[in-house]
Amino acid sequence: MKSKFKLGDALLLIGTLAVFGLSIVLWIFIMTNDQYFNRISQTSRVTEQTRSHRDRIVSNLYIPTNSYGFKNGQLYRLYDAKKNLPLEFVKEIKGVKYRNIKKISTDKKQYEEMLHNSECVQLSFPKEVSINLFTKKNVKKGDPKFRRIFITNSNDFLYLGNDKTYTIYRINLIKGDFNKLRSYASNARGKIPVEFVRLKNCYEVFFTRQDHWRIYSYLTNTQTDSYFVSRLLGTTNVTTRSNKKGWVTYSLNYYTNLRVPKAKTDRHDFHYTRYEKRKDKTLNDQLLESVSFVHKLGLSEQDLRYFDTTDDSISYANYVEGIPVFWDNSSPQVMTSFTGDAVKVDFNNTDLQIPIPFDGQTKTLPSSITVMQRLVNAGMRKEEIQRIIVAFGVEKDNSHDHLVNLVPGYYVKAYNQWKSLAEWEKVDFLSLNKYKQAIMEEGK
Repeated sequence: MKSKFKLGDALLLIGTLAVFGLSIVLWIFIMTNDQYFNRISQTSRVTEQTRSHRDRIVSNLYIPTNSYGFKNGQLYRLYDAKKNLPLEFVKEIKGVKYRNIKKISTDKKQYEEMLHNSECVQLSFPKEVSINLFTKKNVKKGDPKFRRIFITNSNDFLYLGNDKTYTIYRINLIKGDFNKLRSYASNARGKIPVEFVRLKNCYEVFFTRQDHWRIYSYLTNTQTDSYFVSRLLGTTNVTTRSNKKGWVTYSLNYYTNLRVPKAKTDRHDFHYTRYEKRKDKTLNDQLLESVSFVHKLGLSEQDLRYFDTTDDSISYANYVEGIPVFWDNSSPQVMTSFTGDAVKVDFNNTDLQIPIPFDGQTKTLPSSITVMQRLVNAGMRKEEIQRIIVAFGVEKDNSHDHLVNLVPGYYVKAYNQWKSLAEWEKVDFLSLNKYKQAIMEEGK
């Protein structure tokens, strides 16, 4: 019996060691299997994307693009490359909880008093965004909109302003702390004197004096047609057809296609279309959906920001030193358009990559009021001027194939379209005004 027990113990020990060894082998096999890691990685990415979708949008594309403050009664546009105020605001707002939002005024006089409140640090978007997007939840019915953020001396609340309706909202906060933002604003290195001027539907920032603006240079990267075909249409069942007008069209099916310029044309404007029946959506829904298309393009988003909305189109532009960049005759980087039967995405396939050290080149620009007077003298109706801004136009540098210069100049939005000042001065305003008047009379 004694030897029998010893044999049983030995067999049990051998079996245990075999099971243990087999488990180690299986563990090594699983942990070194690419498919296992891909599955984990994909699951992790999906979960993370779901959780952080709104946070990524607000902290990336939808952040304020300009900041303002007063000193000795003078309003200044503030900028500091090392201590970026809008980015600091986004960091400080991440941990904040919103107690409630209340509409406190729709009076024009009170709104202008808020605009000129010397105790506020002011941040602005180039166009209205929805409060629901900003607060990351549906805190208000009707999806109200705002363009400006006013930071007072208190950390318990902040104010939002809508230029078009003169509406001021107050948001009560939990754990708000904007002390760093106020400190950065008071010590900002770049201060340009400006004033607020009421245009068609907003208060535009006018530069009050002639000034020298820097010309910047960048190395660029241009993605190939196949890159966007793969991202937007996939890699199977894609057909190609060419036409005689300088375009190549790639189609996934009857409802989805990508139109690109032929290589010899030296153009960079791409057009994606997906036909589908669509329901009316709020601005908040359109903002969120348009971002998904921007992500899908795969362009560099480091300096890409929300720029404008016109009718059902939402556009994004690159920003350098807080100034937007226009490509191809006043076109932004990306524009998504929503119609009743389609989604369209117009975009430029070139990215700004590496900044070249500033070499001292500048361009002298007149004051904003001088620009507005030139437009009026050319025949543009003052009431049709929607925005007047300084932006960079992209010009190719012949010294290098991938080098471009960002040349500052005035750009104007009027009649619901953007053009440079030089382009507007060539327009036949007599015919344009007659055409618009005829359309207005037809609509009555």
